[in-house]
Amino acid sequence: MKRFSALIFAVAFLVVVPFNNQKSSAENDFTNTILIVSQPFAVVSFISSEFVITLPSVAARATTIDISLHRRVNSRDSLQAISQGGLTPKMIDTVTYNTSAILTRGDDLVLPILLSPGQATTAGLDLKAYGVFPVSITARDDSGTLASTLTFIARVDPADTSQSLTTSLVIAEEAPPSLQPNGTTLVSKETRSAMRRLLDIMNSFQAPLAISIQPETLASLALSDDSGDATLLTDLQTALAKRNIIRDTYVPMNPSLSADKKQGALFERQQKRGVDELQKIMPPAASAHTLWIAHHAITRSGAALLGSLGIDSVLLLAQAEDRALKMRETATIAHSQLSDNSLFSVRRADSAISTLLDGSTTNPVRTGILVAAEVLAARRDLLADATPVQDLALVLATTTGAAPDQQTVATLATALSSVPGITWSDLSTRAAPLSTTPSVDFSSQVLPRPSKVSALDELITEQISLTTMLDAADPRIQLWDNYISAILATTVKASNPYISGLRASQQEVTSAVSRPTRNKFTLGSTKADIRLQLRNTSSSPLTVRVVLSSPKLKFPGEPPVIVLAAQSTTEVVVRTVVRSKGVSNIILRLTTPDGKIELTSPTLLTARVNLLAGLGQPISLVMLIGLLLWWALSWRSARRTKTSPPTTTVL
Repeated sequence: MKRFSALIFAVAFLVVVPFNNQKSSAENDFTNTILIVSQPFAVVSFISSEFVITLPSVAARATTIDISLHRRVNSRDSLQAISQGGLTPKMIDTVTYNTSAILTRGDDLVLPILLSPGQATTAGLDLKAYGVFPVSITARDDSGTLASTLTFIARVDPADTSQSLTTSLVIAEEAPPSLQPNGTTLVSKETRSAMRRLLDIMNSFQAPLAISIQPETLASLALSDDSGDATLLTDLQTALAKRNIIRDTYVPMNPSLSADKKQGALFERQQKRGVDELQKIMPPAASAHTLWIAHHAITRSGAALLGSLGIDSVLLLAQAEDRALKMRETATIAHSQLSDNSLFSVRRADSAISTLLDGSTTNPVRTGILVAAEVLAARRDLLADATPVQDLALVLATTTGAAPDQQTVATLATALSSVPGITWSDLSTRAAPLSTTPSVDFSSQVLPRPSKVSALDELITEQISLTTMLDAADPRIQLWDNYISAILATTVKASNPYISGLRASQQEVTSAVSRPTRNKFTLGSTKADIRLQLRNTSSSPLTVRVVLSSPKLKFPGEPPVIVLAAQSTTEVVVRTVVRSKGVSNIILRLTTPDGKIELTSPTLLTARVNLLAGLGQPISLVMLIGLLLWWALSWRSARRTKTSPPTTTVL
């Protein structure tokens, strides 16, 4: 046992007391209430380092602090049992500090420590073998333990580079759409916070990262009126330009559910939209397109749908646990054979590490160290099983794929930066499915989930048809696409508000076209024109098809497709061929250009066919000519009478 009575690391007065006189902190359950601010992890050679801690208020009266080294863990199972309090390791060395002589850094306590890789030292901890060692920190007074925590350090072999374990830190953010049911875009505080956390991680984690970012989120930041969102998007574009991005659908979707509901075409459309949006907003960023990060269980039909889109590898997050899969929770890459005999590569996020990362905000540095210890212990176990290293891939991710605490990630990166045998991967390299890897079977049935909307096909058909009325640059085209995406998104629990919002927006278009007020016409020839006055009350031009039908009239050619100018009345001239005399009813239908949706109820028009009415102009012309002729003759006769010489009569 070593005790520092005065602690200035360069000069320390050391008192050695019998080992069994000091109560072992291992005899107590670790409260993990001591906050670790920083600590060493990988020990390659003799080093002087420091533990920086913060004591809870209950330990303010502590007189001594122990840093104790415990026996090396021999497996990952034992590491987890120790870290979870189910196993108490034997203590093999302890350094004790008098709190009255401890250096401080603000509210933190600085505990200098000497770490020796198998070299006896009288003033530090000696790690006599390669491996991971538990380390406990305990604050005491005369009454006993006031607070404690458990962490780990590791002695690593710098020559152990022959079999490197591919390790990936995965961040696959999902969020509800920023589109609101009323058609506005609102980036939530939660989404904004998640994007900032992702940005902080990318800026601090220099190793490769596996990133899947929701294209709808990026599009929403681009549409936001908040200047802070514009800055955030610019920063994300800069950071992501240096990274590979794993492709995703525009909004979160479940391929298994889409396949089960026969909506594969919708899934494909959302994936294409996601790719297009990503390339538009992040043109420099490279993307991986053969891997799917699964937030939900994958079925055979779901895998087949992904395969039809060129995807042949799936990564299952912890929340996508499928008991039917019967896949070992290790870093072993497996494969699944589909009905067409094609192979699918299957990887799985480590569930134990996912649990650690989920709670990383409580004691982030300690969590980062625990994850680093798990990685080293996992590598040791995997290599001991003699699994080919090329068939191994350790995946670190939270249960949902959300970004973990930035400080946890920074600690993890620092802890493993000098550790040989760990290769970081962003999963951009295609993992070709191999039949030599363990075989697993996807479930044949999708987990029961309510259908998003029974009339989804009808909604989409109507949207496509109504879109033909709009100008190509009309913003409502994208708005309606956004509504459909929101209805499809697995992160939207209640679709009805979005359905109502979509229908309301479409109603504004259909109701803007009004029927003609004049409904009676007279046709005076066998070929005549009907002139209709159609009004468009909207602020943008609308294209409609004008369809007339009548038992006594014929309308040559296809029904005209007319562009109605915005907020004005447009005259539409329709050529008519008369089949018979009399009064004829005409039915007017105004439809979308493709003719699939009627914009108004059918309008009854009346046409009176009077062929004699067509003779009026010729008769009038003849009468006019006759009148002119009579006038000319009368004028000539009068002129002759006026100019004739007097008649002489000879008697």
